[in-house]
Order: sequence, then structure tokens, then C-alpha cells
Amino acid sequence: MTTQESSLHPHRLPPTRARHRRHTAPLGPLPVHETTTRTPPTELRSVSRTPMPAGVRGAVVTSVAAVPGGTLKTVWVPATQERLPAGRIVLSWEPAGEGLTTVTAHLRLARGEVLLATWPLLTGEWSDTVRPTLAEVTELHAALRLAANILEETAGRE
Repeated sequence: MTTQESSLHPHRLPPTRARHRRHTAPLGPLPVHETTTRTPPTELRSVSRTPMPAGVRGAVVTSVAAVPGGTLKTVWVPATQERLPAGRIVLSWEPAGEGLTTVTAHLRLARGEVLLATWPLLTGEWSDTVRPTLAEVTELHAALRLAANILEETAGRE
């Protein structure tokens, strides 16, 4: 496997390099003006079994671990807040029957918000079900943002 192939497939890295790979994709704090709550991020599994509070449109993902059972932290997003920074994922959920929940994820891009995924009829604590998608999208968005920045810098030098 070439070095380029290794960089495209981090799970195929040699064991010495794989151990140093970060397992959590931190997204950085939301600026204070972007949330009306000043509460620290909450582990999603601690609130996923209950309905979302009144007055919120969802929970924005602040960090997600790529490993099963790892952390998935969120902060409530007020219903009045219209825009989030690009790359943010907002989760919302609603009851879908006795013991069932439908979860929806939206991804904020530079030009708008798009539906990322819907997980219908989940049972119990569902954060481990949505975690792989959230981790992959978070890492993919970070890689694309890095590539875009490098291209912009390269274009500026020519």
C-alpha cells in the first residue's frame, strides 16, 4: 500500500501510526452569540431517551468519537437560532410510537442546510446507532474544508 493510499484509508495505517490517530472529532465550541444557553456540552446518551425540550430545534453535535461506545456530545440549539457554522450537524428527534423514536440529522453547509440522514423507529438509547454516520460526516467535512483551504492558498500563490 502506498503512502497516498494509507492517507485515504486511516483504518489501514500501520499499527504504530494508527495508535496516534485521534478518536474524537472535536468541532470546537460554538461562539456564545450562537447559542442562548451557556450550558456545557452534554453526552447525548443522557438525553436521547427523553423528548427534546420545548423551545429548541435540536441538539448540535460538538464532538463525536469514532469508536463504538465513545463520546457524542451535544448542545441544545434554540428554535430562534437560524444559522450555525458550516460543518455543524443538528440532531432532532420525536416520538414515533410506543418506545420508538425517529431521529433526523441536518448538516449545515456554507450555502444552507441539508438533510443528512433519518433513522426511523429506533428503540431505546439510540446514540450508538447514529454515531458512525456523524463521525464519518464530521471527518469528511473537516478533510474537505482543509483541501479547499489548501487549494485557495495554492491558487493565491500563482
